[in-house]
Amino acid sequence: MAKKILIVMLLALVLTGAFGLYTAIKYSRSEKKDTSVTKAPQTTITFPEGWDNKDVAAYLQEKGIATSTAFLAAQKSFNISDYPLLAQKPKNADLEGFIFPDTYFIPTNPAAGQDINKIIIQKALDNFEQKITPQMQKDAASGGMDLFEIITLASIIEKEGGGNQAEKKTIAGVFYNRLNIKMALESDATVNFATGKNSFQSSLNDTQTDSPYNTYKFRGLPPGPICNPGLNSILAAIYPEKNDYLYFLTNPKTGQAVFAKTYEEHLTNKQKYLR
Repeated sequence: MAKKILIVMLLALVLTGAFGLYTAIKYSRSEKKDTSVTKAPQTTITFPEGWDNKDVAAYLQEKGIATSTAFLAAQKSFNISDYPLLAQKPKNADLEGFIFPDTYFIPTNPAAGQDINKIIIQKALDNFEQKITPQMQKDAASGGMDLFEIITLASIIEKEGGGNQAEKKTIAGVFYNRLNIKMALESDATVNFATGKNSFQSSLNDTQTDSPYNTYKFRGLPPGPICNPGLNSILAAIYPEKNDYLYFLTNPKTGQAVFAKTYEEHLTNKQKYLR
């Protein structure tokens, strides 16, 4: 009997020790895992819709994150081979239009050998590819434009269309109507991109600027995007409103677009809203 009690006690000690060892290993592993997951300091950056890449570069320099020159050089030389959606982008075109407007979290102190400009660009392009769904890609292609052309048109809509989604789609319809009849787009936003100005309305002299981005002088889409459009402008370019308008202007008092079907009606609107 005494021998059986001794065996039971020894067995209990062994089990207790094993459990203690298991517990020690379990918690030591847990602590090791928890303590290894330490978040590095991050900086928040925000790119508003409608900024072009020069605006982004100036902002990064102002925040002390990167020099303007370095960012602009990085977005020209960035390797886009991992981004199938950018395959339609002309080889000589930079990343204007594809630095997706949003808020991003970037490392405050990049590791040695890391280029903060490339980190930012990669985050923006990853975001762009997530936002452009396969259905959007399919519908864009069925409309007769490749994705680069869609982003180019969306960038013009972004600059011309304010924040109202319905208005953006109506403006998109106007531009499609003009493209379909080989009529010049006559966008003041593209002229501003060519001249570097920020004029509400292009002067006669500005509309004579010899630049392929001058859509008063050259018909069709400009060579590429004039800014980085937001998702609503991209959706408007893919899903335009079908209408009979060929003209529009922006009421400087309200910021709303005023549409016209004929040139005569457009002149009347000019007299009413722009005088």
